[in-house]
Formats: sequence, structure tokens, C-alpha cells
Amino acid sequence: MGKKRINIIVFGVAAVLALGLIAFGIWRVNRKVNNLYETVIGLNETVNSLTQKLSSVVAYDRTLYIPDLDPHTEGWKVTQFGDPLQSQEMCYTITTDTGLIIIDGGMEYEESRLRNIISQYGNSVEAWILTHPHPDHITAFMDIYDDPQGIVIHNVYAVEMPDMEILQSNASWDDYTSLERFLEMDIPELTYLHTGDRLTILGLEFEVFSAYCDKVDELSNDLLNDGSMMFRICGSQDSMLFCADVGKSMTDYLIEMYGEDLKSDYVQMGHHGYGGLNVEFYEIVDPIAAFFDAPDWLMSGENEKSTEEKEELMKTMGVEIISFYTAPNQILIE
Repeated sequence: MGKKRINIIVFGVAAVLALGLIAFGIWRVNRKVNNLYETVIGLNETVNSLTQKLSSVVAYDRTLYIPDLDPHTEGWKVTQFGDPLQSQEMCYTITTDTGLIIIDGGMEYEESRLRNIISQYGNSVEAWILTHPHPDHITAFMDIYDDPQGIVIHNVYAVEMPDMEILQSNASWDDYTSLERFLEMDIPELTYLHTGDRLTILGLEFEVFSAYCDKVDELSNDLLNDGSMMFRICGSQDSMLFCADVGKSMTDYLIEMYGEDLKSDYVQMGHHGYGGLNVEFYEIVDPIAAFFDAPDWLMSGENEKSTEEKEELMKTMGVEIISFYTAPNQILIE
């Protein structure tokens, strides 16, 4: 083999090796670029996820904050609390210089916050109003009552629901666990309220517009919700209507029964604002502000449940919309 041919072979092998090294280098660079790209994408997704979570915390961390509930002399301060876990529930306090009223209270994880609030009033609750026995309304009350730790509840007001047999035949799909637990409790301070009842608590006038009765049984196939206690509180100038979870099947009956007397300055929207009473009812109430006991996902309609219809109605009416997004929210009833 000639020297020239050997040189050509060596050169060829060298060229092949060089090309192989270049290809391998390109492959490694490309792999690193791809890995870097995947890392960047992964980081981007992580950042987006953290941003969403952070935005949720920013939006809802105020629900953990307890606002000014110190005893005061100017009217009655009504506070709506939001759910820190972004669920739907109902928890309100009414405070004055002479005491504390709690409406419902929400789920079990509200217990510590409620104990903190009650401690500001000498561990004394003048009245605890329970609109109906669903867990998102009554659980925290039952947990505190079963283990008061020094808390004294002077009066408990609730709705007397029918026998379990009637409830289950009317709505077999419902959850009656909380009601069963409530009925097993020994509550000497308990008074059942009925449609038309009036009472004064801490100087504030209460009127019960609706509570479970035979008429509800006649109109509804959702007795726990439609049998909720609907009541209005009135000061000397202002009023607020609490609709609890009363639904649309009760609308015509309530309009026929009360008509223009439904007019109130503020309203707590029935069934968290996504169910509840219909347009005609709220047009008669004609409030200046509407309280939706609903987190942002419910207000924004991210699933099959949505407050959109009621929100649009309130916006059309020029009503201020208040929800868990800005909770705790306060108004003053004078």
C-alpha cells in the first residue's frame, strides 16, 4: 500500500472521527438545550402554579383575620366572615357594646376563630341563631357547644324540622347527619322559632319571615334548605334580610305573603347566591348591597354552580356585590 493511499485512509478515518465528535457534540449541546428548555418549561409551570396559589392566598388570607369587633356604642356591626378553605358556608356576627350575636358559624374549622371572637366578649354569646342544620351552617356551633371551655351561650334559636321520615321521603338525597347530631344534643337554651315570630336581642329587632311549616312541605322538595329561617333585623334606620338557604320554590309564596314589606337595605343572598330565590323576590327587596356567602370559584362560575345570574341581576339594579373575596366584610345597622 502506497504512502499516499495510507494518508488518504488516515485522513478519512480522522474526518469520520471528527464528524462523529462534532455530531456527538451537537447531540450533547442539543440535549442540554432540550433539557434546559424542559427545565425552563417546568419552572414556568411551577411559577404559574405558585402564582395561582399565592394569588389565592392573597385573596383569601383576610378571611383568617378577625376585624374590629371590640364593644362599640354606635348601632350594630354586622360582619360576614369568609371561608379560609374557599368553600361555601355561612358565618356572621352582630356586635354591640352590650354583647355578641352569632348567625350559623360554618364548618368545624371555624371553631378556633369563633372562640377567639367570643373571647372578646367575655366568653359570652347573647344569642346563637342557627338557620338550618346543614354542616356548612351548624357544625362549628355544635363543636363549641359540646366543648364550651368556659363559653356561655345564653340563647340558641333554630328551626324545628319535621320527623326524619318526612325529610327522607321528601329529599332522600340530602345529608341529615348534622340534624341527627343536633337532635341528640341537650340544649336547655334552645328555642324554636316559627314564621311570624318577633323578638328583640341586644336592642335589635328580629322578625322571622319564614321557617319550616306545613306550607314549606307543600311547596318544596328540599325541606332543609327551603325550611331555613329567613329573618330580618331592624335598627332605627337600617335593615338587613337574611335568606339563609331558602330556594326559588318559596318565592311566589313569600312575595304573596309579604309583598313590599320585603324591602330591606341589605340582603344575604339565598343559598349562597347560586341557588335560592328568583329575580322578582330580589327586585322587591331592592337592597343597596347584597352579601354572597360564596368563594371566588363560585362567584366566577368555574364549575356547574355559579352565582352569575344573581350577580348580573344585582349589577343591573346598581347593587353593591359583597362576597368572600373581600371578607371579612362589615356594615353598620343604625
